[in-house]
Amino acid sequence: MQKLNNLKIWAAGILLLFLCEVSCTKLDVKTYNVIPTSSYFQNAAEVAAAKAPVYSAVVNAYDYNNTWLATEVSSDECIFPTRGSDWYDGGTWASLYFHTGMTATDVYGWWNGAWNENFGGASQCNYIIYTEQHLATPPASLAADVAEMTCLRSLFYFNAMDIFGNIPYVTNFKVDPSTVQTTPRAQVFDSLERDLLAAIPDLPANADPTTYGKATKWLAYSILARMYLNAGVYKNTGTYNYSSNTYWQKCKDACDAIITSGTYTLDPEYFNSFHGPNNLSTPENIFVAPTSATGIINGNGIIQRSIQFNDAQVFGIACCNYGNNGASASRDFYQYYDTNSTYTYGVKALGGRSVLSKLRTFKDHRTAQWLVGQQFIGDGVTNWPPWNQWVVDNADPCCVYNNPGDPLVGKTSKIGDFYNNIFSPVVHSDSMAVFNDPNGLPIWRHAGVRNVKYWPTGTPDNNGDEGNAVVVFRLGDIYLMRAEAEYNLGIIPDALGDFNAIRERAYGEGAGGIHDWTVVDLTQDNILAERGRELAWEMVRRTDQVRFGKFTESHNYPPKPADADNHFNLAPIPLNQITSNPNLKQNPGY
Repeated sequence: MQKLNNLKIWAAGILLLFLCEVSCTKLDVKTYNVIPTSSYFQNAAEVAAAKAPVYSAVVNAYDYNNTWLATEVSSDECIFPTRGSDWYDGGTWASLYFHTGMTATDVYGWWNGAWNENFGGASQCNYIIYTEQHLATPPASLAADVAEMTCLRSLFYFNAMDIFGNIPYVTNFKVDPSTVQTTPRAQVFDSLERDLLAAIPDLPANADPTTYGKATKWLAYSILARMYLNAGVYKNTGTYNYSSNTYWQKCKDACDAIITSGTYTLDPEYFNSFHGPNNLSTPENIFVAPTSATGIINGNGIIQRSIQFNDAQVFGIACCNYGNNGASASRDFYQYYDTNSTYTYGVKALGGRSVLSKLRTFKDHRTAQWLVGQQFIGDGVTNWPPWNQWVVDNADPCCVYNNPGDPLVGKTSKIGDFYNNIFSPVVHSDSMAVFNDPNGLPIWRHAGVRNVKYWPTGTPDNNGDEGNAVVVFRLGDIYLMRAEAEYNLGIIPDALGDFNAIRERAYGEGAGGIHDWTVVDLTQDNILAERGRELAWEMVRRTDQVRFGKFTESHNYPPKPADADNHFNLAPIPLNQITSNPNLKQNPGY
């Protein structure tokens, strides 16, 4: 089992992060003028503290910030409806969803923010590599440190390559800014592949407290696997089609290296990978971005931005100071999920009480990552995992409405909401039909299913952030990537075995379960849908849609405008980045 490293190292690094201001286009951060090398890199603790800003940059890229928002909301799985006056914000959320904000001027700053987050992280990696290599007495850990920073730099550059295509690829911290050019994406791909393969021998192979949340050779293989999975897109110089990828075997090989090592195993409980302070109890997570609800480091803000204010009571958090009532699933995306359930009626222990309830258990446990239907008061403990006896509304006299301040009774308590002196039950509908409600009805405040994959497990910090680590790579994704590669290589029995390992876990079934796939189920549409069910809100959906040729189709509900020339498959290079560095070349169509 993996354990959390000493957070004091992270705390020491936060100060360093604020001192390390970055110029993300020029990639020539003058950090060495701010923090003398004589003050760092003198022993293992100082080397670790100097690396902390890099790991903070990982949190910035994968938590609820620009990269996460720009990629998730532009896909089909995440939508921020306008709820009255809430979440309009000048039209920024609609512009992300409908792709109208994908312009070079980038009025709302999402793409520019994603650019800065990833190139800023890469620049910090370059700084550490350069500084250690030029010390009068390099540390004994030099080779390992360079490999670690090279691996993380590759992660940032992978994101940039995936989002923007042709990018400046700089590995020398002392580069002359006037010489920085846009590198073709196919060449960036080749450089990343060489860098990662060269780094692997010097990266640690163990998964224990010393490597928790840190770069290992398994992270390097994970990045390579995702690169190879999408190589048909990244290496394409003409008209792209899904079958043009010639890297399927390399994708399988990278996945094999991880799976056959035995270092990680699929957790029998799907939700364990996202549960608890920094998800410490699961053997599945390969690389996470550690967070905190104590203010020591950044917290996980993904769930708080989704749930409605009154939903706090579902988790035993006092109403109603938690939940921003924002992100939901689009109607089309939620319909990928199997909502078939089993029902029981009886007494349930909940929050120290015995309550009369009608209970629903989703057959596909992953469906329970979405709050849907009438919401009920819980304690966050006895109603976890969320698929286990999920309470539903019904005609039986099992349930009563409870509002803040009402005494709890011996029945399951429904959550209600008062808005403008109008009472409405908190019911999250699964049919997000429009982006906003022109009539401003109170019930619109509750529309849309909400993601609770990162189930709250403690008291949120002052910002409402939780301490669940943000998952970047886990073994479930590796199995699905290998399965897709095997499907395209024609190794059908192995592909079915890998897909069904994921589906059997989802349905709580053993091998040969009734929900196992057979050969007829192996289609591109099914593979894309299965990845959506398993990996929702894990920042892979946009990339998957581009690979399958679905990102620019007008097939979502609410419907997005079609993009005839597919230029939205690449985000625009932000105009202010081009102004800062005229050597950068804008992507076609902008």
